[in-house]
Amino acid sequence: MYDISRFDSNTLSEKGIEVEVPDPVDGTSTGVFFTLLGADSKVYEKAIEEVEKRNKAHGKTGISYEDTCEILSRATLGWKGLGKDGKELPFSQDAAKREYMDKKYLANFVSGIITNRRNYFQKP
Repeated sequence: MYDISRFDSNTLSEKGIEVEVPDPVDGTSTGVFFTLLGADSKVYEKAIEEVEKRNKAHGKTGISYEDTCEILSRATLGWKGLGKDGKELPFSQDAAKREYMDKKYLANFVSGIITNRRNYFQKP
């Protein structure tokens, strides 16, 4: 008999997971870690709902790249090891959105982690 709890991606989606961002060229370790909520988290779901509702109120359909970066930033709990000009880059959701807007590699990486439910299951 298969234990139904193995289908639970909600727990880690709500808690968040820490993932290392690989180097974009050779995939090696960077020492940069992001803590991300999952697609099944209430925060992520609410962010999508709010963006869609706001867009609808303004007569817009779909979600823009900027909207996507806002949603991703709201599902980002923090980072470590990320710097700029030799100084550590302090985390905030506004800073996350700015970096996602400017660095599409980061946005794509983070989106791939958040939306892949396999990342949010307890390891057996």
